[in-house]
Amino acid sequence: MKRKPLKIKKTRKLSEEHKEKLRDRLAEMRAKKKPAEYKNIAKSVLALPDNDTYSFKNVKEWIKESKLQVSAYSQQARNASASPKDKQTASNLADSKKAYIRYCEHYLKHGDWIGMFSGANEGCKVVPRCVAMAYYPDGTPKRSVGIWYPDINMVWSKGMDETEYAHIENREYKGTSLSTDEAFRNNVKKLYA
Repeated sequence: MKRKPLKIKKTRKLSEEHKEKLRDRLAEMRAKKKPAEYKNIAKSVLALPDNDTYSFKNVKEWIKESKLQVSAYSQQARNASASPKDKQTASNLADSKKAYIRYCEHYLKHGDWIGMFSGANEGCKVVPRCVAMAYYPDGTPKRSVGIWYPDINMVWSKGMDETEYAHIENREYKGTSLSTDEAFRNNVKKLYA
């Protein structure tokens, strides 16, 4: 059996002026290229500046780093020389990182951060924000510890008392009249009496 000789593709030799023409042509093509539109990214995320913590650029970096970590953890989980406990730990960490990647992708698509932690290594705890206030029958707002409230512009903590913040203007519950069924019936009777 005779072996056929391999065909070797010859590289063309370009002159320096031809290379310069190609560089200019490439520069023109790049100048004509339109910027990316990012139709699948939330407008609120795109509006953030690049130096913001939750900017598009930063979150994409977090996703990239997390994907590298998933790959490393998955490799550890498949390692034949590792103990079963180490394999299970690596597998759990890989699953956790995959979930974090889903949270980041959800944020980019919808603009809502749904995870409890953020950052490249999930090092920052996210403070939940109240978007719709709930009230007791007497008109005072219901509050939960660790939630940021827009009417007081701060996070509610354990030792805080509602009476300390009654003087703050632009409170959502200020001037609202919540009534019980009995008070409502009395008001209706007055109207039709």
